[in-house]
Amino acid sequence: MQAAIDLPQAFSVRDENEFYTIQHLTSRMNPKIIVARVATGRHIHGGPTVVWGLAYMDPHKPTKAEVEAALKAAGYDFGQNGPVQSTLLWGAE
Repeated sequence: MQAAIDLPQAFSVRDENEFYTIQHLTSRMNPKIIVARVATGRHIHGGPTVVWGLAYMDPHKPTKAEVEAALKAAGYDFGQNGPVQSTLLWGAE
């Protein structure tokens, strides 16, 4: 089976243990796809605080604008959680 996805792609999981499972599975499917934890916060539709991850293709690290666009598409609540400050992706700016 083949599938096409646009990267970077953001997602959320309920707990950190679920995040590591996705990270491991993705690296086994395609080692060039990097899954990084980028934030902790609530979804735009409410609910508990979740872990937000981002999948992107190595070696292209996404820009801050690309990360924010992917998170917005996935439902990250910028109004309540504030801006994302992931030094893992774009360093200390």
